[in-house]
Amino acid sequence: MTRIQPLSRDKMDADQQGIYDRILGKGGRIGFGPAIGYAYSAEVWRLHNESSSFLLDCTLSGAQVRIISLLTVRHWKAAYPWSAQAKTALGAGLDAAIIEAINGGEQPDFDDETDAAVHAVTRELLAAGNLSDEGFKAAEATLGCKRLIETIHTIGHFCTTAMMANVVGAVPPADAPSHLKS
Repeated sequence: MTRIQPLSRDKMDADQQGIYDRILGKGGRIGFGPAIGYAYSAEVWRLHNESSSFLLDCTLSGAQVRIISLLTVRHWKAAYPWSAQAKTALGAGLDAAIIEAINGGEQPDFDDETDAAVHAVTRELLAAGNLSDEGFKAAEATLGCKRLIETIHTIGHFCTTAMMANVVGAVPPADAPSHLKS
């Protein structure tokens, strides 16, 4: 049971209704998960959706975005986004063994050095809030500055997602392909 109730369209102001209509018009989903909270602030909702759209076409691969999302929502112990992101990660081609290694707090085996670099950067940033000189040099050498910056943005995006889902009280579906481990 969520702690914040979903808003019905008739309870929204004109700005909220405009975003609601745009999301539905594009085949989007409304009324569950962290979106319950976003709906209460039209501007936050709009900005978060723009950020989500950016992540579909940035310099990071779909699998790399999901590596970041999984590490971030696990960091914040956010069960609903974990389940949603695990499903999306499978669809993006991320191996189930990598997803479950992240879920268990273990080091996954990556075949791709860029995927491994994205994982290393994200882990260090979530643990320390910064990169060591060695971590920065490794990230710069493998990712370059643009992908490093987009990695940081993606962490921030999923921090918001995770905290919103936690505050809203979003509960993952029982049939999710993966559930967050304690």
